[in-house]
Amino acid sequence: MKKLAGLLFFFMASLPAILAQQAGKVVDQIVAVVGDNIILQSEIEMEFEQLKRQADEGLSDTLKCELLRQKLIERIFLNKAQMDSIPVSEERVDTELEKRIRYFAAQFGGVKPMEEFYGKTVSQIKADNREKIKNGMLVNEMQGKVLKDVKVSPIDIKKYYNEMAAEDSLPFYSAEVEVAQLVIEPKVSKEAKQLAYEKITELRERIINGDNFNSLATLYSDDGSAAKGGELGFFTRGQMVPEFEAAAFKLKPDTISKVIETKYGYHILKLIDRKGDNINVRHILVRPKIFKSDVAAARERMDSIIWQVKVDSISFEKAVKRFSDDNFTKGNGGFITAEQTGSTKIAIDELDKEIYYKLEGLKPGDMTEPELITLPGPDRQQVWRVFYLKSESKPHRANLKDDYQKFQAMAMQRKQQRAMETFMNKTKKDLYIQVNPPYKSCNQVVEFLKK
Repeated sequence: MKKLAGLLFFFMASLPAILAQQAGKVVDQIVAVVGDNIILQSEIEMEFEQLKRQADEGLSDTLKCELLRQKLIERIFLNKAQMDSIPVSEERVDTELEKRIRYFAAQFGGVKPMEEFYGKTVSQIKADNREKIKNGMLVNEMQGKVLKDVKVSPIDIKKYYNEMAAEDSLPFYSAEVEVAQLVIEPKVSKEAKQLAYEKITELRERIINGDNFNSLATLYSDDGSAAKGGELGFFTRGQMVPEFEAAAFKLKPDTISKVIETKYGYHILKLIDRKGDNINVRHILVRPKIFKSDVAAARERMDSIIWQVKVDSISFEKAVKRFSDDNFTKGNGGFITAEQTGSTKIAIDELDKEIYYKLEGLKPGDMTEPELITLPGPDRQQVWRVFYLKSESKPHRANLKDDYQKFQAMAMQRKQQRAMETFMNKTKKDLYIQVNPPYKSCNQVVEFLKK
């Protein structure tokens, strides 16, 4: 029987396609039945077309057999989740729907272009996809329940390693490094915040006294929407930071909001239009300025932290957890991890080229000099960054000493596969499963058909 290794990933990766259907009608039919749930031809075709658009080469129609197999597995988990009455609250479904809508609206350049493409309102798109989203969440909950107690012990890891060694199938790894980073961002001074507040307050008073909101937004707003007179386009709940959103949805026509503060700075808003759960507003943003003295103070703070590391007052990892302003790496001591395994050891050829060049000449235990960099994005925020090289290994045949994390991940994956297979084989015996032509002849679905 084929492994279920890709099930969780495949199902999660395919979920965005639920809302990404092309406009137009598809001649549909039932291709399979699993318990009380059906699988439609349109589901297979939709995902097949999406994969074709992403693939560099043409795809064979036999891939549709594999797609159906994945759908059969999903329906088995869905049936079991429904039989066990696994709870998925309507609030969670709403949140997930909102997240998907925001994603696709961003791809189309706004809610309105998305509605025009599909020929449906946001409310209709939500209604059409609500059950699919909920079923997807049920499947994930059921899979999580199956895998909840799956753990690997040191004995499991050693056993897995010994099996690979006995089969002479230990992989060969290229040179690897362990790299961590410490990021310190300049803090806005009280004086800068006061100046920004005074400026936004003055702009609000000018608008109330008759000045044109659009013109002032174009001239003075620090947001990218300034070129459009501050207009943001339609958005719904959950798309903006909480303070901004709370003020926006309280707005009444022809009124100007009070000054509100968010992590971006100070704002004033004006309602343009409201359509159901979606609103369009203009806003002016005034960001408190970062002065050169703030940048210098951040450098001093960085130097102080580095000095503590160098005199062994604190480890680099602990310093990152305590002081770093990078939320993506702060939790794991600043270490950059490999995408596939989550290991802190990264192959040199997989390392970001910019980081690779920064590490040239360093020995394990060394740090780079603090560097002032500009982060990507419209804010053009500057931060101080230091890299720390913890270890460096030469190309080698895999072994437990150097590659324990990798074998731990592989052993866990195998144990999860077996848990999923055991669950599926047990559950499908009690379900009615039917596959219709032409898919009935697919080798990939034979295991689901009762003899």
